[in-house]
Amino acid sequence: MSQEASSHKAPEPPRPPAEPDREALRARLRQHLTYLSVTLGERSIYRPHTLRAAEEYVFRAFQELGYPVSRQVFLCHRQEVANVIAGQVRPAGYYILGAHFDTVAGSPGADDNASGVAVMLETARLVQDTPLPRPWVFIGFTTEEPPIFGSLYMGSDIYARRARRENHRILGMLCLESVGYFRQEPDTQIIPLPLKFLGYPTTGNFLGLISDRRSKALMERLKQALTARGTLPVETLAVPLGGYLVPETRLSDHANFWDQGYPAVMLTDTAFLRNPNYHTEGDRLETLDLDAMTELTLGLARFIATEGR
Repeated sequence: MSQEASSHKAPEPPRPPAEPDREALRARLRQHLTYLSVTLGERSIYRPHTLRAAEEYVFRAFQELGYPVSRQVFLCHRQEVANVIAGQVRPAGYYILGAHFDTVAGSPGADDNASGVAVMLETARLVQDTPLPRPWVFIGFTTEEPPIFGSLYMGSDIYARRARRENHRILGMLCLESVGYFRQEPDTQIIPLPLKFLGYPTTGNFLGLISDRRSKALMERLKQALTARGTLPVETLAVPLGGYLVPETRLSDHANFWDQGYPAVMLTDTAFLRNPNYHTEGDRLETLDLDAMTELTLGLARFIATEGR
């Protein structure tokens, strides 16, 4: 081999992206949870100033990450409220990661649903500079909780119906609904009667993924991404007939996307089926498992970076 030829080194293989700093991620999750559930506390339609402050917080967080951000404004109970939408909505095809930022009256809503908002914001941070196979949009939904729940004024229903009217091709919607409460003790998980004999665990240490039949393939791909390198146990359930046979599976924003014919999956700690603080003043930051939330955030970022390849 000539001296000239030997001076040329083979190119180095591309290095995998650096593993995110888990402690820094955990600290940022705590920062979001603290502002929403401690500084603001109740963020219900009955407290329009804190509901608006939560909306503004989500808007500014996305803006500071460099995403294009917009509001979808509508009237509810004679008040102006808004969904917060980050990213490029491309009607030809896009995915959604969403979480509602309001609470039920009388609750600081740490698990329900500051936990979902915190995970959404930090997932958006982790993928902000990653070339994604398909477009993703991040949405903070308003007015999910009672007394609005089940009406045409849920923020997610407003969005899903308008998307259907405008012929948006939503490739999949992931709904973060109460994702911070995990227990390691036996008999800490209630299983709804129709599911009691299907072998689901009664220790409340797992994340639940809920889909309808149309969304089952999306759910299975998500499970694979969450469990491939993570330690958080995951259980799945695909329900027929839009979930009406198991009403507990319809209790969040994903159901409005099911009803419009879009694939959607709810990610949840199962809320009142596990968390005794659900919809009470006891739903506080100190009851949450930030390590589990960190694992979930990292898994979601992995999924978003690969889905659609």
